This record gives sequence, structure tokens and C-alpha cells, in this order.
Amino acid sequence: MKSRIVILLLAALAAGSAAVYGEDAAVLSAGTLRFDVATDIGFVRKAWDGESRKVDAPDAMIIGAAPGIAYGFADWFTAAFDWSPGVTDTDLTSIDIASDGDGEAEIYEGLSDFSLRAQFQIIGKNTPVVSERFRLRLAPGMVIPFPGISDQDSLGNHAWGAGADASFDALMFDNFFVNLFGEVYWFPVDNQSGTNHDWEFALEAGPHYAVSIGSVGLAFALPISWEMSLGNDESILNGGASSHLLALHPTIELKLTRPLKINMRFEYTLPLYGKNNYAAHTITIKAPVYFNFAKNKGEQ
Repeated sequence: MKSRIVILLLAALAAGSAAVYGEDAAVLSAGTLRFDVATDIGFVRKAWDGESRKVDAPDAMIIGAAPGIAYGFADWFTAAFDWSPGVTDTDLTSIDIASDGDGEAEIYEGLSDFSLRAQFQIIGKNTPVVSERFRLRLAPGMVIPFPGISDQDSLGNHAWGAGADASFDALMFDNFFVNLFGEVYWFPVDNQSGTNHDWEFALEAGPHYAVSIGSVGLAFALPISWEMSLGNDESILNGGASSHLLALHPTIELKLTRPLKINMRFEYTLPLYGKNNYAAHTITIKAPVYFNFAKNKGEQ
């Protein structure tokens, strides 16, 4: 039982560390190609048990890299492919979250799953519903399990999944907006070891502020997120238990517009509250590179 709970916690931690939460409601302009790699470094010392009590956990470090590619086919439609959390390595061994001596010496690492999303901007500039103050993006997607790996000692679900996310922006001023983000995914089929959970949920809200000086731009954000995983008696979750995590994500982004459009995004994840989860302090660095093949290089 303890080993199954351990796998759940590690899977939730890895997925959360590389998840693309906090995306605003804009999509890529037509003819724009984006490459990016999100690198995560997480540190663990504490955890929350099944009653949300803080307990000691073995000191550990988790490293992950998640590449992605997206292309804007139209000003209101972007196709995105992500390998998240990509390649992950951890030295979390002999985990015993209950501190009862039943922990097992395991190393959980390896390759995780692909995700494919179609992003439709319904409200905004150059969209079916034109608005200067509001943006709404809907993104149905699917999770494709990575083939040929042992899901008993790796991170992630390794199971087929389907779901969607929605993002809404309210533009208060030219350089300030508030974002609301929600995501839900369903995993109807267990993987070979039966260790995946059935549902994943995420909610996030936060203010975003940006300022530009010549060809250099700075953006600041302070979103707060709530992530949850649910299962059943047949899944990794014992007796239908659930995993929760409330976290704050201070973010700063540096933007360059010449000679290439390059962003450097730095995000710190501060865990605030959880259940059946690790209190992982995570630093994420993301460096997307943009190539615009359209004649009109307008931004949304």
C-alpha cells in the first residue's frame, strides 16, 4: 500500500512541476512557429499526509525537462504538442511518508507522456467574437502514453487520457490583465500495472503586468493554483483517496524582440497546502523561441 501511495505522490509531483498552467488566453498569430523547453528543478524536505499534516520527507532533488512545439495556423487557432514532463530524474529513495518504517527503496525516474492540444481563441482580436478587453481560449486535448517503458518505476500515468483546458483574460489596462485558468483530464483505461489515477483537475488565477523599454520587455505574474488527482479502488489511489496541492507561482519573464523573438521565463513554485503530496519547492526556466513565417507580423 505504501509503495502505491509513493508512486502516486511522485507522479503528481512530476506532472505538477512541468505542467503548463497559467497560460494566458492568447494564441499564436498566423504563421508563427514556437519551440520551447521547460526545465524544472525541485527540492523536497516536507510532505503532507492523508490528513494534510506536515511530515518530514527524505531530502531529495527532482530534475525534469519538457520540450514543446506549437504552430499558429490562424489568428484564432494554434496546434500544440508537448512532451511533459519529458525526461525526469529523481533521487527520492526509501520514501516513507507515514514515517512508520514501511518505505521501500525505489528510484522513480524516466520518460513520461505526450500531450496534443488544439487551442481555439473564441474571444479576442481577430477572433469569431471580437473584443478589445476580453480573451477566451478553449483547448481540447489528449494524452498519449509513451511506449515501451515500465510504468511501475517511472513517473507519470503512462495511460491514454482526454480532456480540455480553458483560459480567460480580463484586460484592465494596456499592460495589465487578470487570468483565470482551468483544466480537467480523464484517464479511462489503466496502464499495465494499474497505477494511474482516473482524473486530474487544475485551477489557477492571478494578475499579470508587463512593461516594454525599446526592444526589451518585462512581464510579472503572481498566480495561485489548486491541483487535484482522483482515483478509485482499482487505481493507484487506495480506497479512492485523493491528492491535492495549493501553490503560489511568482513569475518573471524577459522578452527580446530582435533579432529573434525570444523569451526567458523564470517561475518559482511555493507550496502552501496539500494532501497526500510533497511540499516541493520548484524552479522552472522556460525559453521559447519564435519564428514568424507570415507577411503580417501582428500580435494578438
